[in-house]
Amino acid sequence: MKDFFKYANKKLENVKFANKTKILIFTIFGGTILIGFLMFISIFALKYDFEALFVNLTKPQVKLEEIKDIYQVNIKETLSAIKENQISKAEGIEVLSLAEQIIKKQWREYKAEENEKIGGLPEFASNWLNFFLLQRDKTQKTVFEQRIIQNIEKKIKSINKKTQVIISLLNTKKSIKNKKIINDTILETNSINIYLSTLITNNLMHAISKKEANDRLFNTSTMMLVFLISLSFIFIILVSITIINNFKELHYSLEENIDKKTKELRALNISLESRISKEVENSRKKDSIMFQQARLASMGEVLQNIAHQWRQPLGTLMMIIQSFQSKYEVGKLNENFLNQSVDDALKIGQNMSDTLDDFKNFFMPNRAKQTFDVKKAIEKSISLSKYQLEKDEIKLDFMPSKAIKTYGFKNELIHVVLNLINNSKDILLSRPNIGEKKILIILKQTKQKIIINVIDNGGGVKNDIITKIFDPYFTTKHKSIGTGIGLYMAKQLVERHMLGKIYCKNIKYKFGKKEFYDSAMFSVELPIEGTTS
Repeated sequence: MKDFFKYANKKLENVKFANKTKILIFTIFGGTILIGFLMFISIFALKYDFEALFVNLTKPQVKLEEIKDIYQVNIKETLSAIKENQISKAEGIEVLSLAEQIIKKQWREYKAEENEKIGGLPEFASNWLNFFLLQRDKTQKTVFEQRIIQNIEKKIKSINKKTQVIISLLNTKKSIKNKKIINDTILETNSINIYLSTLITNNLMHAISKKEANDRLFNTSTMMLVFLISLSFIFIILVSITIINNFKELHYSLEENIDKKTKELRALNISLESRISKEVENSRKKDSIMFQQARLASMGEVLQNIAHQWRQPLGTLMMIIQSFQSKYEVGKLNENFLNQSVDDALKIGQNMSDTLDDFKNFFMPNRAKQTFDVKKAIEKSISLSKYQLEKDEIKLDFMPSKAIKTYGFKNELIHVVLNLINNSKDILLSRPNIGEKKILIILKQTKQKIIINVIDNGGGVKNDIITKIFDPYFTTKHKSIGTGIGLYMAKQLVERHMLGKIYCKNIKYKFGKKEFYDSAMFSVELPIEGTTS
């Protein structure tokens, strides 16, 4: 048995799990169908026993007994009464005529019922069960039975003829002087009763034989039912045990594989921890370098703004200094002129110093979060980019809301807005066919967040790259003028440092005119002061 299970397990190893389940289900289903079929045959066997023995055998015997009683009572006793003048001729004729009709009817029904098969097994079930019987049940009548039936039919004909003669004599209203015909008829009646009794006895013996055959049928069907049900259960159990054993071996092998993989994963996790820490450190270094690159990229433009904002004050200072020499040469250098010129020079110097402080604070990193006014931070970004926008003839409008405060890094928000302004400026400069170049900044507040929208009329962003514009080192500009880190760093600052969200989409916008422009809108969403820390 162990060898069988080993062989079966080897065969089942190549079978898919779903097919194994199908085999198990099919085996159980097939066994159930087989058991139901055997029960179906057993039920028909019970039906056959009841109908074949009780109906087929009992009813014909009742007919024979009725015929026998009619001959004994209605004919024999009536003839004896006629012989002894105990009844009238009319009564005798009526009884004999009625008895003859009843006998014909009862005999005809008996023969019909003998030849008729009532109920019993269907043909396929009968053949199936008889295949297992040691001896087939012979339902054909024996020669002895056929001879008895033939003799009874002869006697019936003979008695009918004689009773017809007696009835015709009685109808002549003459007394029957010769009693011999009545005596012969009575003897014929006794004789047919003997035949009927013999036929009844023989049929009872035949019924006993059929009962024995049915007993063999029941015994055989019971043994066959028990054998096949046992065989079905054994087969189902064997298949189930084989598949279950295969499932167990598969389970054990999976457990071993899982244990092996778990150990490998643990070892890998140990090595990954150190590798991840190194990668995180490298990533931080890269982010730091990219931040520095982004700030350096902005520094060139900021320095241009410084140069522009200092150019006019420096020219004025030079003119004040030259005026000292001119006034001195013509002799007009007095105290009032000197004091006024010194005050003007000091104001110009203070203004230049304030401008330098603004740019210096922009490049100083924030050491801690603070509460600040978002409107003022945006205005600072606009002032830092004002010179370049004027130089490139780009009009920037700011639509601020009321004072809105948030908690975070002010310089980083200035840097983000400055990046978005520079990005819109570069787009507008790359498309010379645009007439009036415009940038619009909208600041608004909802119950849950602060929203900064930066919109330009540069035609929008192509659909095939709009999902990539925040990726590191992705740029549509030439490598000499674009690094592809400005929007990436803006995204990192907004989402990581300020716990906000930044995204871009294409819209249609009027910019205060009737005509709609294809526009790109960059949106920055920040938490309101007090909603985060």
